[in-house]
Amino acid sequence: MVNKFIVVILLFFSSVSFAKEVSDEYLSQLVDGWNLLAPSELYDFIPENIDYKTMNSPEFQKKIDNAGNQINSLMDGKVIEIAGFMVPLKTKGSSVTQFLLVPEAGQCIHVPPPPLNQTLLVEMPENPTNIRDIYIPIIVTGKVSVGSQSFDIADSGYSLTDVTVENLTFKYEDDL
Repeated sequence: MVNKFIVVILLFFSSVSFAKEVSDEYLSQLVDGWNLLAPSELYDFIPENIDYKTMNSPEFQKKIDNAGNQINSLMDGKVIEIAGFMVPLKTKGSSVTQFLLVPEAGQCIHVPPPPLNQTLLVEMPENPTNIRDIYIPIIVTGKVSVGSQSFDIADSGYSLTDVTVENLTFKYEDDL
């Protein structure tokens, strides 16, 4: 469910010029990075043809919230490359030293924020990057540390250090 939405959002913003051009196959790998943080088995309890009453029941919503708080401890120390959107936390002029990476554009500016397992704290104190608009897709590569942290706008289940940040664009075939 999250994957389809991410692809649609990333395609929507592909008309803007960015630094790194990606193919559809490469984009799939970037999107799959979010699955590593929140394995799909966490949501296996959701029926295929869920009805409105079940979906909005307090019990079902509690299960959804609990699944979103599960983090994958096996990710600790791994280097990942993942596409998402920047939500700046700490800035220096036009640069950012700390931000949240989220899978969908505009998250954290509305309630509720994304789940803990879909929010990464990115720290770049020694090597800040330019601030991006929250609707501009980026690719972040870094080393994962597992552990939750709380901020006013959202909670994070992971941190990324030793980070590189690139803007994202799409490679189009000439015959499209």
